[in-house]
Amino acid sequence: MSDLCRMVEVDGVPAKDRYNILKTKGINTIFSSIDMTDGIYDRAEALVTMGSDIHSLGLKWCANLALSDLYQGVIAEVGADNRMFVRKAERAGFENVHKLFTMLAGAGAAPDYVQIEIETYNKINGISLSFEEQTRMINALINAAKAACSDSKIVLATEDSTDNEKVKKWFSRFQVSGGKQFDIISLKYDINAETFYDLSCNMSDLSRRFEADILIDISGQDDIYSADISLEDIDSAIAIVPFDRGLGTVYSDEMLAKANMVA
Repeated sequence: MSDLCRMVEVDGVPAKDRYNILKTKGINTIFSSIDMTDGIYDRAEALVTMGSDIHSLGLKWCANLALSDLYQGVIAEVGADNRMFVRKAERAGFENVHKLFTMLAGAGAAPDYVQIEIETYNKINGISLSFEEQTRMINALINAAKAACSDSKIVLATEDSTDNEKVKKWFSRFQVSGGKQFDIISLKYDINAETFYDLSCNMSDLSRRFEADILIDISGQDDIYSADISLEDIDSAIAIVPFDRGLGTVYSDEMLAKANMVA
């Protein structure tokens, strides 16, 4: 289990010393969200510093693409015209991700993982997207990230960690609709003994069905010690995912502040 990926979600751009402290707690990957806006590549110095600092300590970086502001900017430009929105949003997603990640890669600060939250496409104000349109927009992001940083692994994150039928249907439709290759499925999970078995079954089924590694995201829970499932229980469930496809866990920074060690 010591080989599991252990990510911690951090806010903003912490000082380098903070990464070093997290490393002493057994963390090997830093998880952070990038607030994507149009032209972000022109003001990316802090992100370059962040990626460089993380890698200089022998840590990995998972960059989550927070896309709401970028897409709202497109809506402000084109209104609620679905066809125009999808075309503009697809282009804006590709151009901004590609230019930003090209800059990061050129500075040796490319993220090791790039995460896209699939529920983003259910929550775009005033726009109702078909599944094929959702797929096009996600594909644009994957294409941009891989074109700039070919070694970065693509993570598709879902909130449906225990509803196997729902999440299985989404990923099946994504593939049938021409969805691009991804490497990892991240399952956001609220720790609960009553749903833990469902989570374990879902991890095993998804890993086999889609040949993807599985990441469990418990970063929404700050106090693991009040839960009836321990970190060791989660590690054990991840470690037995078939074909060694259990990747690891995402923790919150607040949770680790209360923990002596994670590793």
